[in-house]
Amino acid sequence: MNNTIYILGAGSIGSLLAYELASLKSINNRVILLLRDKSRVNSFKDKNSTLKIDRLFEENVPHLCCQVTASEPSQLNVQSIENMIVTTKAGQTENALSKYLPYLSKNSNILFVQNGMGAVENVCGKLWPEEQNKPSIYQGVISHGCFQTAPFHFSHAGLGDLKISKVPKNPKKILPDEAAETPCEMIKSLGKSELLRLRYMNYPELLVNQCEKLVINACINPTTATLDCVNGELYNDESAKELFRCIIKECVDIFFKCIPLFKNNEEAEKILNVNRLLDRVMFVGTKVNGANSSSTRQDCLLLRETEIDAINGYVVKLAENNGFQATVNKTMMLLTKSRLGLNRCRAHAR
Repeated sequence: MNNTIYILGAGSIGSLLAYELASLKSINNRVILLLRDKSRVNSFKDKNSTLKIDRLFEENVPHLCCQVTASEPSQLNVQSIENMIVTTKAGQTENALSKYLPYLSKNSNILFVQNGMGAVENVCGKLWPEEQNKPSIYQGVISHGCFQTAPFHFSHAGLGDLKISKVPKNPKKILPDEAAETPCEMIKSLGKSELLRLRYMNYPELLVNQCEKLVINACINPTTATLDCVNGELYNDESAKELFRCIIKECVDIFFKCIPLFKNNEEAEKILNVNRLLDRVMFVGTKVNGANSSSTRQDCLLLRETEIDAINGYVVKLAENNGFQATVNKTMMLLTKSRLGLNRCRAHAR
């Protein structure tokens, strides 16, 4: 068995996972970052093929550095890829992953760790329309706060956890043997990082946690992007708290109306409680990750496309596909797009 783990997407989360895996002394894993093109690989080599991480939640800790191999589609000299972690932006996943289709098979394991929801189902349906050819798919939900401060240099701003589940062949009808499946070696390797704090769970449980994370992102990401602030600046803001309650209430209402697995689901009712979620947004979003600059804010500042369509936009689409409206989330989505458009216009006018 090939222990090499390929990480597609060298943004903040992909680089954090690459650093943690490459730093583990207890496992025999080779980590390869899959970058966009040759120029990006050369830029990484100019940085001595080194990832730098600053842990903002630890005092007096110097830059943490780790050398990692990087490659791109035309340089890849292998017959197959057995283990891959995908951390690209939701909207870029299909295009990025399609370049590696010749190396992926039903024997491959792919873990998706991304913001938002809906991308995995869409991409897998397009790339592997025949179920028997599809790799084993795992879904991850991460609450660590991390943002880029310079090329291949990242600030780990908030200590969270990483929740993972194997995605069943038919998420609406989970077979008993699927629920009891043990994780693959790649997932076990991630579990050996004490800092990542991995929890492996069944799919219905992960789906609830995925919705919880989506709600936190749906509050924090568009608000910090639109107001151009770091998370912690919203900590004692009562107006922001009132806005978050409106977003949360609409998200929860749509989830329970539109997701069949949540029907008569006590765990979902407990986790996706409006008051509890508001407390989570204020604690995890604005306190634990207070020093963090959300990915959506970073994208707006750097004039890049955001993932807002997979965050608030997912709630809007889920609602509309089931005959409902999600006006609060649609407003947040449009404000974020307007913020990006305004930033681009200002940059162009300089």
